Amino acid sequence: MKTKSLLISGIALTLSPSFSTVRASGEAEKPKNILFIAVDDLRPALGCYGDPLAKTPNIDKLASQGVLFTNHYVQAPSSAPSRTSMLTGLRPDQVKVTDHATHFRNTVPDVITMPQYFKNNGYSTIGIGKVFHYSSGYDDAISWDKQFFLKGEGIGYALPENRKKGKGPSVECADVHDTVYTDGKITMKAIEYLKSFKNSKKPFFLGVGHLKPHLPFNAPKKYWDMYKREAFREIKDRNTPENAPEIAFHQWQELRGYGDIPDEGPLTPETEMKLRHAYYACVSYVDAQIGELMSALDELGLRENTIIVFWGDHGYHLGEQNIWCKSTNFEMSARSPLIISTPEMKNKAALCNALVESIDIYPTILDITGQAKNPSHAGTSLKQFLGNPGAKWDRPAFNQFARPYKAAIGGKDPKTHMGYSVRLENWRYTIWFNYTTNAYEFPELYDISSNGPTRNIAGKPEIATVEAKLHQLVLDYHKGKVTYSTESKDKQGKKDKAGKKENKGKKKKAKKSNDNE
Repeated sequence: MKTKSLLISGIALTLSPSFSTVRASGEAEKPKNILFIAVDDLRPALGCYGDPLAKTPNIDKLASQGVLFTNHYVQAPSSAPSRTSMLTGLRPDQVKVTDHATHFRNTVPDVITMPQYFKNNGYSTIGIGKVFHYSSGYDDAISWDKQFFLKGEGIGYALPENRKKGKGPSVECADVHDTVYTDGKITMKAIEYLKSFKNSKKPFFLGVGHLKPHLPFNAPKKYWDMYKREAFREIKDRNTPENAPEIAFHQWQELRGYGDIPDEGPLTPETEMKLRHAYYACVSYVDAQIGELMSALDELGLRENTIIVFWGDHGYHLGEQNIWCKSTNFEMSARSPLIISTPEMKNKAALCNALVESIDIYPTILDITGQAKNPSHAGTSLKQFLGNPGAKWDRPAFNQFARPYKAAIGGKDPKTHMGYSVRLENWRYTIWFNYTTNAYEFPELYDISSNGPTRNIAGKPEIATVEAKLHQLVLDYHKGKVTYSTESKDKQGKKDKAGKKENKGKKKKAKKSNDNE
């Protein structure tokens, strides 16, 4: 069985370009364009993911035109390390970015990012909004021909009373046009570039990074009006999992920084409903922006030759497990949406239930566009699922996040622990590596087959075999020794059968040869 190391030393190098593939007739095929859409803090709160509350007709339509990955996991449940990992094809420990302060150009300066690769090979590459992390000094100009951050008053608040020094309220409902907020501006700039690509002879890589539903949860009033506040009263799986270690949690510092949120203690039911209502309003606002992009793509006749990737940079807690925001190793924080649509795709409106990771996206786009594999990439192409969404493989999904919270976000305080987590079948297992003692501490094992993580069952004798397997997976992952099958069970099964047939034939020949001696 072929295997591939999850942790390969070295950095990504430029591969030989082969953008003009050849049809069977000998005619050169036009290179495919790439529209990459990143959405900040988006958990699978979408109709196409089965969320009964979400009103997301445009993203749902996109899902109907491609493959939706039901079990997609990011490498780190926080913006900078998640985006860095996905865009470099390297895991957080490989690229050495596990916080918001470390820039990958300081750790792996010669790495070739996904847009940079296509730029180096003849594509027009434009980045609009939050594709890489959005903080000052965290951009990567070398990856783009042009990039637009579009920062301004709309990134925060539209109402004058909310534009004050420091953080204002956690939500805003303003009766304004979509373009008053930054996401509307991002959409208009992206459409402007789609129009310019219409008559271009060069293929394009257009990265569009939407900011919402990131805090503050601000959206035009019409998207708030799509929902009734009472619909958000119930929070499923809201209790802290039984026997879970304290290190697994944080104090919602991101949310508590806003003026209308208490510095400590629980939220009132009214505040919880308001926040959840606001989050979904922001999701619908972003959905409308996706609709504008897709309409422009169709009207300009670009859709027929454009690969579309829709990606959420991590999940999000809205009170589940008694947590708000991201930055945990729980399922709710690590899982996010992924939809891939290609022009020639036959299996549309398909669901893929395989465990896939964000580091698989870069190899997938290389594969779809006919490029050679990059041996430095930690992930594996998902192209097989575009033709066969039911293809099986045995891949686990890994993610990680550090403690304490301030160290993991700001990078100034020393990290005391790194939580390494694996998702396999119906299990999620996490252990915490202590940087001082080099010991693994606070094991967590959750059965998430029916509900969220309700009880930590690590150490229970009845699941000792399962825990030992998961524990070894995490240890090997941390040490860079994990290997996994890069092929589906179907493909491997055919190879096994072929091998048995070949061996059987060899035995017959050998027997005949022996009989003749």
